[in-house]
Amino acid sequence: MPVRPETGLFMSPTIKLLDEDTKNLIAAGEVVERPAAVVKELVENALDAGARRITIECEGAGNRLIRVIDDGAGMDAEDAQLAFCRHATSKIRSAADLQKIATLGFRGEALPSIASVSRFELETRSAAGVEGTLIVVEGGRAVEVSAAPRAVGTTASVRNLFYNVPARRKFLKSDQTELRQISRCVTAIAIAQIETGFRLVHEGRELIAVNPCGSLAERVEELFGGRRKENYLPVYYERGAYVVGGLICAPDSVSGSRPEQYLFINRRPFQSRAVSHAVRQGYSSTLPESVQPSYFIFFTLDPAEVDVNVHPAKLEVRFRDEGLVYSLAYRAVQQGLGQEGATPSFQSAAGGKLISSSGVQGAGKPLRGRMADSHPAGLASAGYQTSFLMPVARPVPAQAKSTGGAAQPSSAAEPAAEPERTLPAVWQLHGRYIFAQTSTGCLIIDQHAAHERVIYERITGEMAARGASSQRLLFPVTLGLSAEERIAVDQFEPLLERAGFEIELYSGNTVLVRAVPALDNLGDVDGYFRGLLADLSAEDQGSTGTRQQVLARSLACRAAIKSGQALSVREMGELIDQLFATSLPYADVHGRNTIVELKLDEINRRFGRT
Repeated sequence: MPVRPETGLFMSPTIKLLDEDTKNLIAAGEVVERPAAVVKELVENALDAGARRITIECEGAGNRLIRVIDDGAGMDAEDAQLAFCRHATSKIRSAADLQKIATLGFRGEALPSIASVSRFELETRSAAGVEGTLIVVEGGRAVEVSAAPRAVGTTASVRNLFYNVPARRKFLKSDQTELRQISRCVTAIAIAQIETGFRLVHEGRELIAVNPCGSLAERVEELFGGRRKENYLPVYYERGAYVVGGLICAPDSVSGSRPEQYLFINRRPFQSRAVSHAVRQGYSSTLPESVQPSYFIFFTLDPAEVDVNVHPAKLEVRFRDEGLVYSLAYRAVQQGLGQEGATPSFQSAAGGKLISSSGVQGAGKPLRGRMADSHPAGLASAGYQTSFLMPVARPVPAQAKSTGGAAQPSSAAEPAAEPERTLPAVWQLHGRYIFAQTSTGCLIIDQHAAHERVIYERITGEMAARGASSQRLLFPVTLGLSAEERIAVDQFEPLLERAGFEIELYSGNTVLVRAVPALDNLGDVDGYFRGLLADLSAEDQGSTGTRQQVLARSLACRAAIKSGQALSVREMGELIDQLFATSLPYADVHGRNTIVELKLDEINRRFGRT
């Protein structure tokens, strides 16, 4: 068997060394998974070059073109050519530097990996250079190196991404989804790099435009403030060399739309379920479990304490002491919520602070006069189907017994006797559950879940037939959308119109909502419209039919009566009848139970009766 000279080892007939093209394609698969990854790598390189103005231009959601223009330091001709060599970088010099990475675009394989799966043009000029350099690389091979007049800085143009890797191109999502990913990427970087201005332009339309600014609050206001109603609280917590700072949403201003949640480590965006959980736990006593707050939290620590190279896209990181980081996040949120004015205080009519519902004036008193209105006779007279209910017999008044059952009118001067209270056949428990007596026991109905099912089937039925009914607003609502939200409007406008919305596309990312679905209890148009866009934009929802179901579910959930909402007997009876008229009355739109049946035999058994 022949021996390889450079290693002194046998040459295997089975194991082969890969050629450079294949090596680059494998590296590209690790780093360049979608157009947003290309944007991230190129923008981070621009930031490391000291850019203060960065423009990102895209066509075809990045598939046809991604161009990143910066005013950074630029490169001379020699450095520009070396940048396309694998593992060539200006960011690290030895293995020891990997333990303390403080830059963003440190990965040496980014440019050659991108160039191996695209047609790449690089124009660059350093401040010391008289003229710039143009390098054209196709499929990893340089086809042109020439001089090019230009200003100081760099322009990187990536065309026809994955043109030579059709399998990778096939697995990309829709253009709208890929464009949203690009928008999220640029937004996250813009939040972290407040001293830099960013523009994101897609096929001539400006999606993001922010100028350099002096504070995180100003940048958040630029990106979200004109469209959001959240009030943010500053947080700052320090322990040794660890510093946590940023902005968190005040509990009383958390909106129902998709929250903006961003984490940064040394100004690098990252994801961590543990840290996100710590932040949410910090809110645990101020928000319901189902509510998610917005936040922008930055961790600053020694680069040697964190490994940012555990994920090809550098989204996940590994902390040397994850428990400490968890504690820091939790304490920072707790301290932020504890500052003066962070949480609202409520005053009762008597001027005392309300600590809990048990302290509310009048709480716990019997609801006199309500029980008399809670008899199912009112349902029958209104035409509601109550045959499945077993009405509870009222006791006959003593006066009626003594006169053969004829009731004698009482004198107007005499005080009316307080009516005897009997348990109704339909009643409400804690403003959440409806109890309905049946011949074999009782039904327990979740009022919110039941109403969700009713509204959902009404919406889907109308949309399938002729389109859901709508109601025009007296005054149109003007919404300044984020880039991601505007993309969603473009994608789902026909579906939204079929659901009852009338939308006028205004300038930039601004839209006018002139009509909305004819549903009660939807609330603030701004809040629920953004929530609908977020729900529709969730990835992997599948076909148009499924998107229609997502929209119907989202509307039904927002319009349904809420837990804790008091209902009259008439309202409860109507809801029950509507529920049993649906095609699937026993499950809500999320697949949970709407009805639980409690058998009389089971009750008897538990009380030892047979």
